[in-house]
Amino acid sequence: MNILIVGVGLIGGSFTLSLKKEKSLRFGGFDKNQAAMLKAEELGIIDEVFDSIDDAINWSDVIILAIPVKGIKMILPTILDQLNPNQLIVDFGSTKKSICDAVTGHRNRSQFIAAHPIAGTEHSGPEAALSGLFKGKNLILCDTEKSDAELLRSFEDLAVKAGFYLTKMSASEHDRHLAYISHLSHVTSYVLSQTVLDKEKNGEVILDLAGSGFESTVRLAKSSPSMWSTIFIENKEMVLKGIEAYKEELGKLENMIKSESESDIFDYLEEGRRIRKILK
Repeated sequence: MNILIVGVGLIGGSFTLSLKKEKSLRFGGFDKNQAAMLKAEELGIIDEVFDSIDDAINWSDVIILAIPVKGIKMILPTILDQLNPNQLIVDFGSTKKSICDAVTGHRNRSQFIAAHPIAGTEHSGPEAALSGLFKGKNLILCDTEKSDAELLRSFEDLAVKAGFYLTKMSASEHDRHLAYISHLSHVTSYVLSQTVLDKEKNGEVILDLAGSGFESTVRLAKSSPSMWSTIFIENKEMVLKGIEAYKEELGKLENMIKSESESDIFDYLEEGRRIRKILK
């Protein structure tokens, strides 16, 4: 089976590395960043390099789109136009509804699977790819009733071999859940980073005084701005609802601190600690 990775960075590269043990698979790469594509070949992430997307599609049995959501929406309908009956295309975008909406009613819609790997690091590029990144991680599959059953089963088998367990939900449910659980985490990390950089101009002081708590909280602010600026816009409605909810909770704590109500603060913090029982 020939698998094409469009976007040979952290996610696309990690998917390839996680399946390298499967000798029946051969991996090709296409990336508008020529240097990244050549680096992926040098690192053994891909076996074939393609300069033409058309040549890459013709070579492929499965096409994985591991690029920002905006790019997925642009090229997905065009690639679907070109598919032969047995080919499959899968997107790994971080939002789902706008992508699924872009191909609603397409004659080859059944040859598309909308997927989101719930895994990653703050790093990017082929050098960041990890063979074990997806082990024990969730792969969300959306609107699967619209995908061809045989192609879906084939891809599910690949995903499990890569280390994933699978969850299915609608694209709308996905975007609502991820706005609170993932996207809002990145919002708060970037905003905290900006606040500290604005108020603490001396970088050496930040370095000297920052503890592990600060470092872990702003870690996500190291993530790719090109990817996250797109995600915030693509999931605008739900992200804004998340920000409003966060501001409301922040206002509650602010008022408790203003009134110096230590017992209320304690109760509020203790309630927040319940998350540890869920995440342990």
